[in-house]
Formats: sequence, structure tokens, C-alpha cells
Amino acid sequence: MIAPLHSARRPAAHERPLLQWEAASGLASATLRLYGSLGRRELALVVETIAERARSPRDVVSIDFENVAHLDFRALPEFAQKIARHRHRGASLWLVGLSPYVRSLFDVAGQGSVVRQLAWQPEERARREPIRPFARSGVDGAAGADRFPR
Repeated sequence: MIAPLHSARRPAAHERPLLQWEAASGLASATLRLYGSLGRRELALVVETIAERARSPRDVVSIDFENVAHLDFRALPEFAQKIARHRHRGASLWLVGLSPYVRSLFDVAGQGSVVRQLAWQPEERARREPIRPFARSGVDGAAGADRFPR
């Protein structure tokens, strides 16, 4: 007898990986890639994993949120504070791959300032000087229009 289609075995959500380490190579940092929807328990596991693996101040770890679909914003204050505390005591930690949605969840949780301190900025952004619209003197309004960001 053939099993009905609805009872066919499908992979459950908990069978997908939660996190995966990518070892450092050359000048690149070690990367901890996160996947799926992360709640309080999963974020606590991420903090434990970082604490076990990245102890030395010479270690550089990138926490990659590129494949994260959702975060429980109620668990983010504790997560962000533990990550920031670990950064001051242990390895150098950077948050990378934050989508606008994930960033907004950190903002909703009141942790936007912590994320801005820990988020990795690409070199071109980091080197850009702030735009000061009235820094040049003697420029009329029409000719100085190129000074403003687009």
C-alpha cells in the first residue's frame, strides 16, 4: 500500500542547522553563520558557542545574520548585552549581513546603539567623510547642489 502524500516525511524546521562555524583563513576572520528564525533559546546557544570558541582577545569573529529570517525581539536586549560584554572581555566580535528587517528588530528592542557599535562597516563607507553642506564659502545655492547626498 502506498502512503498518503500528506504523511510523507518532510524535513522538520528543527532539522535545519541553527549555526555553522566557518574557520578563519589567512587574514579573514572566523565566521559564525546563523540560519532561520531565532528565539531566546537559540540566541542563548549562539552566545554559549561564541563564549566557548572565541576566548582570546586576538580572535576576530564575524556573526553573519544573512540567512536569518526572524529574531524574537524580546530576547534581543539580553543577546546584545552579552555580545557587547563578550567583546570587551574576549574576542573581537562583528555583526555582518544584517538585513534592514533584522536591524529594525534590534531597534524595536532598544538595542540599535549596540548594533551600530558592533556592525561591520565596509571600507568605502568607513572612509567617507561626513557631508557638510555649508563648509565651502562663496558657493551659491545652485552650484553647491552637488554637495548633498542623493
